[in-house]
Amino acid sequence: MKTTYLFYTDEGYTISPNDKDVENFQILGFEEGVDKEDALRNLHKSNTWIRESGFKDENIICRIVSSYRV
Repeated sequence: MKTTYLFYTDEGYTISPNDKDVENFQILGFEEGVDKEDALRNLHKSNTWIRESGFKDENIICRIVSSYRV
């Protein structure tokens, strides 16, 4: 079974239209894998900027988006 996962984190913030800092969730990406560990490895392979930007694996949240048989 192949599963698509959404990876996001609560690290970071954005700036609102009226120039105020807003803490929020940052979407890091979507990735497929046979399990969440496999998908996280694939995410890091495809998106080297995640670690380069200082995001930590222990703060990455993972949710299943879809699953299907291969």
